[in-house]
Amino acid sequence: MSKAKRDRLFKRGRVFFRPLKLIEGDRYSKDIGYLWVSHQKKPCHWFPKDCTQEQFAKKLEEMSQWYEYYIAEDRNKEYADKGPIAFLGVASDGWKLEPHVEFFGWSTVRNKLNTVVSFLQMFRYKKIGVIMIYSLEDSKNLFDKACDYGVLHKVGKIVNGDPRGDIWLYSVKGEI
Repeated sequence: MSKAKRDRLFKRGRVFFRPLKLIEGDRYSKDIGYLWVSHQKKPCHWFPKDCTQEQFAKKLEEMSQWYEYYIAEDRNKEYADKGPIAFLGVASDGWKLEPHVEFFGWSTVRNKLNTVVSFLQMFRYKKIGVIMIYSLEDSKNLFDKACDYGVLHKVGKIVNGDPRGDIWLYSVKGEI
């Protein structure tokens, strides 16, 4: 049943994930521009709300020492073909993978579901111990839906686990 649902979701293609480009030539890349516009419309909790674009880019460069960053590209009415719809940061210690995602304001519900299912399906069979997802209330329904596609399992809830509210835990088992 889960495979049939994934096949239907991926009928128009999967999301493409590429590494975030910080610098192109001697200036910041277009990716920084997408992130900055998205941050101005809906501030990301990783960055101060009142920062300048230069401060934003510097903070991102600093954080790239601890995270691998990706841009997710998918079909969207904002683009002729595929374009950026989400920004993913992945922390890893070689055994545990901890992805964090910020969707751009123009991402559709289908873009979001396709991104989560594609990403988890891509990492599902890699030689890692576990993928842990920490979700707040506003994204809980998205991850609950991803469970229906067979790529994620509910683990539990941490009451007041974050200053922004409760945290729901999900995991993906990797090969050992």
